[in-house]
Amino acid sequence: MFSTELLDVHLNTEFLGSKINYLSETNSTNIDAWNHIDDGSEEGAIFITDNQKKGRGRRQNNWVSTPDKSLTVSFILYPKIGLDKLGLLPILTCVSIVQGIKSSTSIQTGLKWPNDIMLNMKKLGGILIESKTSQNGLGVVVGIGLNINETTHDIPNLLKDQATSLLIYSGASYSREKILSEILNEFERLYVQQWDSMVYIWEEYCIHQKREVSFHAEEGLHQGVFQGISSLGHAEIQINGKTQTFPSGMVML
Repeated sequence: MFSTELLDVHLNTEFLGSKINYLSETNSTNIDAWNHIDDGSEEGAIFITDNQKKGRGRRQNNWVSTPDKSLTVSFILYPKIGLDKLGLLPILTCVSIVQGIKSSTSIQTGLKWPNDIMLNMKKLGGILIESKTSQNGLGVVVGIGLNINETTHDIPNLLKDQATSLLIYSGASYSREKILSEILNEFERLYVQQWDSMVYIWEEYCIHQKREVSFHAEEGLHQGVFQGISSLGHAEIQINGKTQTFPSGMVML
């Protein structure tokens, strides 16, 4: 069972984790967070479960988690920042996850645009960020799903070649509370202090920087060299010698 007391011990934040909501099981921590935003919940409130039954990913995909082994959490923000910076929130979130995992486990993970956390060329986790106007202004819910202590038997057969966990990679189990606390500590530090360097830091962790990739955009499939991300967090891909910018899409390695 996830220990909110242990999480609180390791948290070193001013507002993130101001209220910790734990549910033994739920359909979606993002939905739980939205329900609380509608009730006027404070910024920094977090929602954690040991068993997320209907997790959501990007493009209406399902996110599969394993009871008592995965890390599934969402938290509430009311950003008072310009829309230009708000577009970098997924970038900042992914960087905080990589740095939080590194500081808590000594394992170096990487990033795949736009929101995948990668380990040994397999997906370790991802994020889902949603926003809408609330009674407190612009409300944002940041959802994080990570595979922590899953064994190979926990990974669905269709995903075994694509997904991994920290335990599968290293052979050791880890404290989900310690990992989450370090991620939240990193997130708040970056969120308060370090927006201007986000693009550079993200590119340092990108596993396909300057590499040939396949790219699924709305208008079809492209082949090109991933050049990095723009100041708005958009993908920049060189296709037939010309760099094009894509606000959305999917990189395939």
